[in-house]
Amino acid sequence: MSRARGIVASWIVCLIGLGLGAESATGQDGTQQADAQVAYIDAVDLLPESTAGIVRVPNLPTFCDAWKKTQFGKLVDDEAMQPFIEAQRKRAENLLDAVESPIGLRPNDLYDIASGEVAFAWLPFDQDKRRPYAACVIADVRGKDQEVAAAVEKIDRDLKAGDAVRKDVQYGGEVIRVYTTKPKPGQLKVDQVALSWNKTRIIAADRDTVVQNVLDVVAGKSTVKPLSQLPDYQKVLEQSQAAIEKTDDKTGVVCWEWFARPFAMGRILREVFEYDRGNQLDVLALLERQGFEVVEAIGGVGVVAGDQFDILHRGLILAPGEFTKAAQMLQMFNTPYEESPGWIPATVGSFTRLNWKMEEAFWASEPMINDAVDDEIFREMIEGIKNDPEGPQIDIAKNFLPHLDDELIFLTDNTEPAGPDSDRMLVAMRLTDAASVKNVIRKAMEVEPDATKLDVAELDVWQVQRDSSDEDLDVDLELAEFGLGEDFDDEDAAPLLNHWAIGVAEPKAADGSAYLLFSSHSDFLVDVAQRIAAGKADGMWKQADVEEVSQEKKKLGVNEIALDRITRTRIAFRSRWELLRTNQLQEGDSMLAKLLQRMDEAADADGNKGEPIDWSTLPPLAKIEKYLRNGGSFWEKTADGWTLTGFVLK
Repeated sequence: MSRARGIVASWIVCLIGLGLGAESATGQDGTQQADAQVAYIDAVDLLPESTAGIVRVPNLPTFCDAWKKTQFGKLVDDEAMQPFIEAQRKRAENLLDAVESPIGLRPNDLYDIASGEVAFAWLPFDQDKRRPYAACVIADVRGKDQEVAAAVEKIDRDLKAGDAVRKDVQYGGEVIRVYTTKPKPGQLKVDQVALSWNKTRIIAADRDTVVQNVLDVVAGKSTVKPLSQLPDYQKVLEQSQAAIEKTDDKTGVVCWEWFARPFAMGRILREVFEYDRGNQLDVLALLERQGFEVVEAIGGVGVVAGDQFDILHRGLILAPGEFTKAAQMLQMFNTPYEESPGWIPATVGSFTRLNWKMEEAFWASEPMINDAVDDEIFREMIEGIKNDPEGPQIDIAKNFLPHLDDELIFLTDNTEPAGPDSDRMLVAMRLTDAASVKNVIRKAMEVEPDATKLDVAELDVWQVQRDSSDEDLDVDLELAEFGLGEDFDDEDAAPLLNHWAIGVAEPKAADGSAYLLFSSHSDFLVDVAQRIAAGKADGMWKQADVEEVSQEKKKLGVNEIALDRITRTRIAFRSRWELLRTNQLQEGDSMLAKLLQRMDEAADADGNKGEPIDWSTLPPLAKIEKYLRNGGSFWEKTADGWTLTGFVLK
């Protein structure tokens, strides 16, 4: 795993570099030193249509300049952030020196040499069992001759210092430097780094044939269709760009475009992270068998530093076929855009609403579960829950599922003063028959050994307090049986939630809706349930900052939504920020804390943790909260999939 983490870390640092105020790749006089007379072919015209995924920055210097104008860019330039920023800048430099780069080029190299486009691409080589993918970078370097020469010579020194063997290959009218790296103990494949450059572009890849194929296209010798002519690519990018152009705010800079084939990229990422399935379930193959290949492509366009939006993204999930088998679980649907229910507390940090056919989705999961375990167990489980004399004896098909409506709401908030248990979440499912569902919950909790009914007037609320040492209650062990929890299948692993609460909230008014509530914290659930019962209407949606986000959604043309989300950044991160700067974030019992703990454990086991970040150099939130602007997103179901919109306000 160390090599994969190194690769991923290096490109994460690329993004960090943008946030740390990387200098634009411009000339000393501040102008872009590109030779306008030299013809330049975009990367999407050079890469094959088989490309699994691409992230393209149309102009890296412009991106860097635009990013500095955003609130995020201003945040890292703030005087209060400098102690932390300087520490992380040095840490980033050390990390880049320590990790491998699969293509030779490092992010800092690109900052120095790119005068225009930079594209990162991943290509499948399914027939090569040892190395079934390749990574590639193509960058416009016009006007950067000296910088390119310095960069490639530094790469040469670094690779040779690592015992790589260099061979210069003449290919057409160009030269390809091919480095063969020294195999490491236990490494079955021989890695390559291949570079070719001229006054127009630099091409870097971890496979020499990728560079050769790009050069063939440039020379007009290739018959392979380019990615730009792929219908899926055209549809995703054209519709995303058209959505951007419809935006009232015309001042933003298009800073990135991206496109991916989900399953092709999934297989590549599996190799990048060196995931060894062994005898575990091949989840990607399972999803393909169960109809999820209907999702053909996903992508979008990102705009930065507009007058209305710091960041605006418009995208598309392309799924034009029929939903069959377990893929019927994806049946989201549109409803008119409207305010959130008034009972949602004004204190929440994030709100997500999803229109989802829950009963149909439940039954659609049957073939996938049976396929996963290669046994017809789904109906047996349902019958067992119904007939087991020691169980709850609940008829899920008759007494529970038919009473779920199709609205799902997810809330998060946090309490102050900040503490390990500050982070709270709640899920609310709208009901059509509260009495029936309340009876189901009661029967389930009465046979749950760790459940206690809370003494709350007019509410049926149950709290479950787990013993973290209780092995048979660890959901990770169950996930591991399906090949979904291989990294956390230790018998000593703690549950993701040690305590939670469940109950049904009913309004006193006849025209209100009842909800099934599930929360990480019983006090959060009780508060929400009491607001529902009282018919409160003074909640989140009445807050000025939330209304601002809603108005911007309307300006973006929101009409009908399948998914709707609002993030109140300052509220959402206030406790996490304080816990982070006091090194307490991983000590809590929230799901985030548990996941961070496990990531640290995995890094320790892999010997790859390194020096911990000194978070205490972060300033108090009050000093930088002016930069934390709210954001939102919404999805709309279409005949061909879903349109995606997300933004952070100016």
